[in-house]
Amino acid sequence: MIVLRPGFRAALQRETAHLRQGGWDLAMITLFPAAAILIVAAMLIAGVPRALPIAVLDEDNGTLSRAIVRAVGASPAVSITERPRSMPEAERLARAGRVWAILLIPRGVSEGLERTSTPAIQIFYNASFLTIGSSAASGIQSAVSAVLAERGLDAARARGLPAIRIRPPIVQATVLFNPQTSFEWYLQALIHPAVLHLLTGCVAVMAMGRELQGRSLARWKAETGGGLPALAGKLLPHVAAISIWGVVWMIWLTGIRGWTMNGSLLLTLAAQALLFAGTAAISVLLVVAVRKASFAFSATALYAGSALAYSGGTLPLDGGSGFARGWSEALSFTHYLRLQMDQFLGAPVVVSLPQVGVLGLYLVVPLALAMLLLRREEQAE
Repeated sequence: MIVLRPGFRAALQRETAHLRQGGWDLAMITLFPAAAILIVAAMLIAGVPRALPIAVLDEDNGTLSRAIVRAVGASPAVSITERPRSMPEAERLARAGRVWAILLIPRGVSEGLERTSTPAIQIFYNASFLTIGSSAASGIQSAVSAVLAERGLDAARARGLPAIRIRPPIVQATVLFNPQTSFEWYLQALIHPAVLHLLTGCVAVMAMGRELQGRSLARWKAETGGGLPALAGKLLPHVAAISIWGVVWMIWLTGIRGWTMNGSLLLTLAAQALLFAGTAAISVLLVVAVRKASFAFSATALYAGSALAYSGGTLPLDGGSGFARGWSEALSFTHYLRLQMDQFLGAPVVVSLPQVGVLGLYLVVPLALAMLLLRREEQAE
């Protein structure tokens, strides 16, 4: 067994002794994950954004339009901070980031309850910042729809007509940039493992790159014996520490915040640890292959930093380019995320087993390649 090999013990003792000295290496597996969890949890603890600044352009200034403005102002989702005099002025406010959405009430809305043809109340929202714009638009639309429904029934009763004969103004939402929605469970389930995934890759590069003397790993191999046991001993403290932070995050999300894991929590945590181990193996392979820590950091940032964007969890990949879909399938985080979301939704364990096998390949194949490169170097010497 690897854990009983002298090389494993030597590498493990050597790594833990270095970590006990403190410094950036220790901070990367203690302070940085803790800060990431605290910051993301604090940002998303409200669940959905509240009091988002919006602009209201009331061209009608009638009884109905004033009622709409009052209802929108009372909505907890938005806050009316700007009252522009024209649509170009409102658009400038949106482009400047001072408001996230614009409510346009055209002339004739108040009379529209008594006509068969009515102008459209329009909502323009900035969704280039993922969830904020669509959340603002949703808050506006809910308030406006409630007012229109109430006033439509009042108008029907006043005229002695059935409500079906009344056609209130419609609410039209227009996407300006890129739509998205935001919920605490959804975003935390994406962000936290992605951050820990990237952090694991950087930590592994730091740990292995520290052993480089010029472009050689001779001293590390001499003190630990090299080989698979030594690699396992070196990576174990880092992967174990990051995996523990993954458990802390899951306790926060499911135990404290109350989001339900309908499937297997143990399988999800095991897959998460396998993801981190595979990530560390890939980063070690980069260091061993190139013998240049700066390049390994750059490559790690490329594959781990892009993992969230190409996972299919934030931006849809259906209909995307072949490169985008291929890159997504090549990333280990994509396969972990599928397993995690399946388990959150209560999928049977057997459904997720293929993803576990794929994650195992991301650990085994890079380690095997790294060992092959190390042995070739020994033969060359």
